[in-house]
Amino acid sequence: MNKLDLLKQQWKNQKFDHNFSKEELFKLSQKKSISSIKWIFIFSCIEFFAYLIIPFLIPDYFEAFEYYKSIHLYGVAIATNVLGYIILSYFMIQFYLNFRKIKTSESIALLINRIIRSRRSVNRYIIYNLTVLVGFLLVVLFNAFKYDENYISLLEPNDSGETSIIKISLLIFTIIALAILVLIGFYYLIYGRYFFKLKTNIKELQEMEEEELPLS
Repeated sequence: MNKLDLLKQQWKNQKFDHNFSKEELFKLSQKKSISSIKWIFIFSCIEFFAYLIIPFLIPDYFEAFEYYKSIHLYGVAIATNVLGYIILSYFMIQFYLNFRKIKTSESIALLINRIIRSRRSVNRYIIYNLTVLVGFLLVVLFNAFKYDENYISLLEPNDSGETSIIKISLLIFTIIALAILVLIGFYYLIYGRYFFKLKTNIKELQEMEEEELPLS
């Protein structure tokens, strides 16, 4: 056993003089929950302002709307972008209200309820964004094969009289799957850490509540 393993073993075996009361554990879980919700709110604010700035940092961003116009989706593209801002704004407010409510929780049952609501808010936010993304991609691809000559040519039979429907279907599936994976990966990196911390806090609080001991 090396020195590091020996130190770890000594740490595990040592006894602490201070035993935390149920009230102290409750306050600790509350503090951790407040911190997680606060960071979720902060990241949502950063995400919102990033959405405002990024279009001006990407050179060809606005040119994409000209393409949407060519396939008769200009209005849909504008509406989807506006919807994205509305969704983010709504949940940003929800995250802030959850943060405020958790700070005022005075009982284990109430704190558990508010943490669960906070986790559900994060879940709904991710699901709504994924739904909007997939829906928009499907509409764009459908109109592209209807109005874009480059895509229409893919549907035309080749020399042997066969079309590339299977290849096109696989391409569409791959594009959508990659888009979903990228978005899930982004939200996992940004919000996942705090999302799972809230889940852990709920378990800790439920264990305290099951003891059926009053806060002292």
